[in-house]
Amino acid sequence: MKIIENNILPPKGYSAIMLLGIIFVRPGTVLSLQTIQHEWIHKQQMIEMFIIFFYSWYAIEFLIRLSIYRNRRKAYYSISFEREAYANDEVIGYRRKRFAWVKYLK
Repeated sequence: MKIIENNILPPKGYSAIMLLGIIFVRPGTVLSLQTIQHEWIHKQQMIEMFIIFFYSWYAIEFLIRLSIYRNRRKAYYSISFEREAYANDEVIGYRRKRFAWVKYLK
């Protein structure tokens, strides 16, 4: 995966964000293997959902969860894509099944 340092992405408070298969980090950020694994999981989710559906689902699920929790951070951490990535970003050699994020819907 390509990594680009810049002052705009990710938003403050986050170490990295992946958009269209590219990881964006703030200048001087050193990515841990855990963060790279986390972003790799998102890349796999993106590929299986043909990118546009990934971003559409992500946005819709975030808005639904935001309306439930009334808290941006809680809404973010409860998104099924994020739940899969956080649950497995420390698993060495994680072999995900297609659409593994579905089991994190609740």
